Amino acid sequence: MIKLIALLFTISITNANIFPFLLPDEGSLFNHHLQTHLKNSQKEIVIVTPSMNYPSLSKSILRSISHGTHLTLIVSKPSGSPLSFIAYERVTLFSYTPRALADTLILIDNIHVCHLSGSLNEKSLSNNVSNVWCSDEPSLILATQKQITTLIKRSKPYLQ
Repeated sequence: MIKLIALLFTISITNANIFPFLLPDEGSLFNHHLQTHLKNSQKEIVIVTPSMNYPSLSKSILRSISHGTHLTLIVSKPSGSPLSFIAYERVTLFSYTPRALADTLILIDNIHVCHLSGSLNEKSLSNNVSNVWCSDEPSLILATQKQITTLIKRSKPYLQ
């Protein structure tokens, strides 16, 4: 019995910082989780996505921007919601054209990261089955920061 407890303790420590969500079943839980982190962000939100159409998250992002958070958006096709954000201060929009983006990365204050398959679209996430994970694991955040830095170097600012 003690060996099993030690094994379970080891597993819970190594996986304690990863939060998996199976959509659409856990969609409301994921939505709440992400909105909470977006609303509480203090410094920066970075979103890399093929396209974005998620009104409930847009409200949380706008609330963060109004409280001083900087938003960096990297999208394949700047249309819809991403274009509505450029009217605000502390928003940087990049267009990534070398190849189509397939997944979405969200980095919040360099302390929380989420990964989604496909674009950040509320209807498709609520209708299609997909696996989403969020984490505050330092090694995953560091790897995500490196990927985002590379993407920014290859992207073009939307407004120059």
